[in-house]
Amino acid sequence: MDIVAILALVQKGLSVAEAIYEAGKDAAPAIVAIKDLVTGAQNGTVTDEQMAQTEALLDGMIADFNTSID
Repeated sequence: MDIVAILALVQKGLSVAEAIYEAGKDAAPAIVAIKDLVTGAQNGTVTDEQMAQTEALLDGMIADFNTSID
């Protein structure tokens, strides 16, 4: 378990959630993903697959957010 990578992903997730929330959009998926990642880290059960899925979700939310701005 790479705690530095987990923290970087949490930071990314918080930034995404904040931007989406400030734009009046639903930030719940990002918040749930961050919560699940932190819970996994606390339990020592975070997998590379979970981290990849979380990052893909956040990247998708960023792409959707940026598309709606254009």
